[in-house]
Amino acid sequence: MTFEGIGGSGKSSAIGRAEQWLSGGGIGVVRTREPGGTPLGERLRPLLTEKSEGHVPLHRTEAFLFEADRAQTFDEVILPALREGHVVLSDRGEYGTVAYQGYGRDLPIDLIDRMTAFATLQRRPDLALVFDLPVEVAMARRHRTPTTDRFDHERLAFQERARQGYLFAARRDGVRARVVNASRAADEVFDEVKYHIVDVLRSCNYQSQMTEQLL
Repeated sequence: MTFEGIGGSGKSSAIGRAEQWLSGGGIGVVRTREPGGTPLGERLRPLLTEKSEGHVPLHRTEAFLFEADRAQTFDEVILPALREGHVVLSDRGEYGTVAYQGYGRDLPIDLIDRMTAFATLQRRPDLALVFDLPVEVAMARRHRTPTTDRFDHERLAFQERARQGYLFAARRDGVRARVVNASRAADEVFDEVKYHIVDVLRSCNYQSQMTEQLL
């Protein structure tokens, strides 16, 4: 399961609550993030997210590095966790590359799709939660909690393109994706998150007795 959305959407707070909620219900959970889910990813993360004069990667380099991080995370974290029967929660996933490098940087979506399929061995998440809200609201939230992530410091037009990229990724994915109105209070948002997670776990017949006890 991936938690997707622009900076300030509340996805990181929601994934933390989801991890505690599922673990408290007896569900085995593995939490990861993009970039940075592995030791290699932690080395790539500052190259991708931190502002550094004279060291900003080319747009296509950026895309390759995100896919490299994704491939490593799939082999080292996600696939082993799934084999053990755990639920995997990822703070961002493939939608982020469509949103930021595709819509934001204007790289070809079909190329990004092929790169992602190769990186993930064509495995897809069972659920992609897209936390959507107006860009202005997200930016106001980020101002209350300053960040060094250079994507969060991009101009308003870039942030809006990224938001539209997330919505595009959700639309074309059908029932796999659920768009969550992230403008609401955190508790209200999380109630919806729980509903979607339980719905997907039921559809996957995942430990049915534990799943029914979650709500």
